[in-house]
Amino acid sequence: MYHSKKTWIDKDVDSLKIDELADQVNVSRQVAHLLVQRGFDTADQAKAFLETDQTAFHDPFLFQDMTKVITRIQQAADEGEMILIYGDYDVDGVSSAAILWHALIEIGAMAECYIPNRFTEGYGPNEAAFRWAAEEGFGLVITVDCGISGIAEAAVLKELGVDLIITDHHEAKEVLPDAFAMIHPGVDSDYPYSKLAGAGVAFKVAHALLGRVPEELLDLAVLGTIADLVPLIGENRLLAAKGIEALNASERPGILALRKVCSLVEDELTEESVGFAFGPRINAAGRLDSAMPALEMLLAETMEEAEPLAEQLDQQNKQRQDIVKKIAEEATALVEQHYLSDRVLVVDSDQWNPGVVGIVASRLVEKYHRPVILLCHDAEKGTAKGSGRSIAAFDLFAELNQTADILPHFGGHPAAAGMTLSSENVPVLRERLNAQAASLPDEAFIATTEIDLRLRVSDVSIGLIEEMGRLSPFGMGNPSPRVVVEGANIRDLKRIGRDLTHLKVLVTDGKTELDGIGFGFGDAVDEVSSLAEVSLMGSLNINEWNGFRKPQLMIQDLAVVDYQLFDYRGGKKPLTDLFELPHDTMTYVAFSEETQSKYAERPLNGEAKANVVFLDLPEEEAAFLPYLKDAERIYCAFKDEGYYFETIPSREEFKHYFNYFAKCPRDELRIGLVRLSKSRKWSKRSINFMHSVFSELDFLVTMEDGLPGVNPNAEKRDLTEAATYKRHEERQRLEKQYIYSSLAQLKERFDTLVEAAKQEEMTWSSNSI
Repeated sequence: MYHSKKTWIDKDVDSLKIDELADQVNVSRQVAHLLVQRGFDTADQAKAFLETDQTAFHDPFLFQDMTKVITRIQQAADEGEMILIYGDYDVDGVSSAAILWHALIEIGAMAECYIPNRFTEGYGPNEAAFRWAAEEGFGLVITVDCGISGIAEAAVLKELGVDLIITDHHEAKEVLPDAFAMIHPGVDSDYPYSKLAGAGVAFKVAHALLGRVPEELLDLAVLGTIADLVPLIGENRLLAAKGIEALNASERPGILALRKVCSLVEDELTEESVGFAFGPRINAAGRLDSAMPALEMLLAETMEEAEPLAEQLDQQNKQRQDIVKKIAEEATALVEQHYLSDRVLVVDSDQWNPGVVGIVASRLVEKYHRPVILLCHDAEKGTAKGSGRSIAAFDLFAELNQTADILPHFGGHPAAAGMTLSSENVPVLRERLNAQAASLPDEAFIATTEIDLRLRVSDVSIGLIEEMGRLSPFGMGNPSPRVVVEGANIRDLKRIGRDLTHLKVLVTDGKTELDGIGFGFGDAVDEVSSLAEVSLMGSLNINEWNGFRKPQLMIQDLAVVDYQLFDYRGGKKPLTDLFELPHDTMTYVAFSEETQSKYAERPLNGEAKANVVFLDLPEEEAAFLPYLKDAERIYCAFKDEGYYFETIPSREEFKHYFNYFAKCPRDELRIGLVRLSKSRKWSKRSINFMHSVFSELDFLVTMEDGLPGVNPNAEKRDLTEAATYKRHEERQRLEKQYIYSSLAQLKERFDTLVEAAKQEEMTWSSNSI
């Protein structure tokens, strides 16, 4: 066996609806299956989802305050009033600020952008910045991607006589800020779609302000929409789909400079380009220092301005990766030492960079499948600041809201949150959150993966992958389909990569072959037998190389549900490798006294465990059975005892040997036997074998002179009745079946034995009832 890292769960789907939808929408049954899973189970719903080019953006004036907002902005533009765009330091905040700035400049407004510093100001509005804005003469402040939690800050700005327009999408608390106006899809029940990102909200304001859909800003809107992990359904799907098209056609210097540093100049950009290439680099600026270089890059008017900024972000991203790796190692060590039994992992240090702890928290959630909060202490302020990530069963924002009395600043979503609190309250936060999680069932902390499709190798084709691509762009709410390719036989399995930590596999079902790549799965080469029937879980794509296109599976997990057989016979692999395996899962079996003596310092013949190593052959096959009924992996390290290639002496040879004792003078027995063995070319082992057979049958006995002689009273018996003869025949048979067989033949033999062991267990269990 090879246990998957997560439990795979199949989604319940109405098969009748799948068949109907496949016919009505003219798609394959597999794509119909995916559509029904995602809730698009009628022809109209499915067509609306698939045909984004036929979909229109919602009217931005459906927001209750939109008319009020546009009127106030237009007034500021007409009167030459200074407008401050107050953003956030992540991709969503930076792209939102860029969108609104472009729209304001187009209508002739005087606008500036302000991105707070993560380290000195923190997330969201802060009083000092708002007082500065008032002193500088700004008459209107518009927040993007923040502001919904800034109740006290909004009051300060109102007191200073500056109007505040909040545009945000984060979770709102019970009390809302006292602002001039608010554009928030989650708060405004009149707007038909509640899951817009900050960039989507800014795009709606730009739409209303310009009186048209600002197609030229879609390449910016898609950055925040995808990077902020909002559900890519509804209006977000339209923003993402049209945004990716705009991104590929974009002539914006900042986008072109990003493409260059990401080595995506010639590539077709996708949602993965934003999520894994553009997003991390834009985020890197705000994670390590000020996010203003990222905003300046997006606002750059020439390549001469944009390229140095993009290169700076690229370097900061590499630095960020090193910092994340170090913090992840330290945080993992702290969990292992102190918090392994906790249900909510609250881990803190005074050495960490608060700008990257959210990334590390995500990695720890993946590793431990528990809510994780990482906090960084500021000794001067006496505060701890950090980020949290959660699991589906634990709404992090709601749970933090229950302990708001010790959290002067916090905000976020059910799956992610940021917070600041007094350092002395960190143990209190840990205790409270663990108490709140105590009522969750144990199953909530078992890592699971939902499976969209189960396929055979021969089901996978370029046509299917291209058809599944109609459901893209993929992301939150519309994930890339996770498929399990079942019943796959391994054709080739090897490590790849500079440090050999990755896996490349070629599998087949006897009809078709499929390539698979598993990053970080290199160890599976030693843990998956070449004979195993494997199930591979992952996502499908098309590998294009040197003019050829073929399907490929990006492996995210794998499993072998049957026992596995590994071949260490004949010194093919060093036995030292087997003795280095974890002893708490291993049983090492030695049947003969010789082998037991040889490995006397090793733990031998203990209680049967999941993994069993057979160091030699038993006298009879039944001796295998006690070790096989629960075996997950069987390692065969049988040694050649020389029986298979040693021919049993013929009856003629037995006759010559017997006649020798009957006729040879007693004083010439020893020397005569030497001459006879040379003339007949008998080995010492053959002579001993024939002698043992005759002795066991009482044909030869020890005479008065101490030498063997013929027993005149011996009864007539067949040679095959002798135990030595039987043992030799049995050892020849065992060696043929277990040592000189192919691996496939050996597996067939053990299949029989494993089944026999299970049947024996079933018989014992029924008899004991």
